[in-house]
Amino acid sequence: MDLAYRSFVPVEDLKLGECTVHRAHDEHGRWWNLWMYVPRDDRPGEPIDLVVAVAPNGQYAEQGPGGRRTWGLNLSSPGVWQVSPSIDVLSDGDARRITAGGQRTEASIWHQTPRVVSVPDGEAWQTAAP
Repeated sequence: MDLAYRSFVPVEDLKLGECTVHRAHDEHGRWWNLWMYVPRDDRPGEPIDLVVAVAPNGQYAEQGPGGRRTWGLNLSSPGVWQVSPSIDVLSDGDARRITAGGQRTEASIWHQTPRVVSVPDGEAWQTAAP
């Protein structure tokens, strides 16, 4: 799935199929979050807001900054960044559980390996630490 990048817009301004990257922090550290507004896989036509911690120019880590699961986000071609591995969102009652894709028996709310497209050069997250 391709997600159109929007540079540092409020999450609530994202349109379907768009994403943005924001800084985040708490008492344990600082990191980057990839926010997405995407159609659910389990209920076609119904959108959902999702967020995962990402490591630009880095790899997936089960225990990334602040102990968070963190996805790799790497340049794959000019203006295109690949998330890795897949993002698997599972229903946990009224809550959501986000995991790296893999073998399981539960149905997914959303399971994709998105590419972030139309990313201009010079975004702070591309080269700077959070």
